[in-house]
Parts: sequence; structure tokens; C-alpha cells
Amino acid sequence: MRIAAATVVALGAIVGMVASVIHVRSDESDVGRLRFAATSPAPAPLGEFDQTRVSVGSQCLRVLVALSPTQREQGLREVHSLAPYAGMLFVNPHDTSARYTMADTPTPLDITFFGESGVAVDRVRMAPCPLGSDATCPQYASKLPYRYALEQPTGSSSATGNLGSCA
Repeated sequence: MRIAAATVVALGAIVGMVASVIHVRSDESDVGRLRFAATSPAPAPLGEFDQTRVSVGSQCLRVLVALSPTQREQGLREVHSLAPYAGMLFVNPHDTSARYTMADTPTPLDITFFGESGVAVDRVRMAPCPLGSDATCPQYASKLPYRYALEQPTGSSSATGNLGSCA
């Protein structure tokens, strides 16, 4: 009888530990992922993207969001004006070293790369390449892996500081 009771207690303890580990792991699933304001569809002509607000430093910016691989590839190609948006935020599911080109992009842009926690890791100025292709235009990359990239018109002072949610 004692052996059966000890077995039940031991099994209960193991089940409890497994349940605790599963709970902790599920809580860790969002670690390092920034939470932004809810997104909503952007109006035409940029309706294939969502829009949201993010903070960079002390500024709250209205930005387009490129979440899917197709959206990240399209980016700001053939976009002549970002108004009323301050830029486009590229969100990657994992850290990446993906490169950017300005193929079919008529407007000079600055791109700021942010790590998983929203800390800026690099910034690059990109020149237009409106008549080129991904194969013929220069490639731009961050010196360090990044999770988020924010493209803004060249000279935008709002790309200084860390990336986060607007308060």
C-alpha cells in the first residue's frame, strides 16, 4: 500500500512539474517580440499593407506594416509618396540578415534596423534605383542580425531611438 501511495505521489509531482514547464514555455513564446498597437488595413493605394502606430525614441509614428514575405519583398517599390505615413515597418518572425534593394523605388530612403528587443542595431541610407532590378541594384544590409526594419524618407529625424509601442 505504501509503494502504491508513493507511486501516486511521485506521478503527481512529475505531472505538476511538466505542467509548470509547459506553462513557463508558453509564457516565453512572446519574449523578445515587441507588441505594437493593433493593425488595420491601409486605404488604397497601399491597401495590400496594414497600418499601425509605433514609437521610435519619443515620437509616435503612423507606419505601414510589411508582415508577410510577399509584403516584405514588395516594400515601397513604385511608391512616390508615403503620406500620410512616416514610413514602412518590416516585421520578421525571426532575426535575419536579409538584404534590401531599391529596385523600382523612386524615393531615397533611410533604413533603421532593430534587434528583437527594439534596440537600434544599424542605420543605412539607400539611393533610389527606379529603373533597376534586384539583380542590378545595390544591396543594403545591417551589420548585425535584426528583427525589424523601418524605412523612412531620407533625412527623417524620427528614426533615432529604440522601437516600441506608442503609449
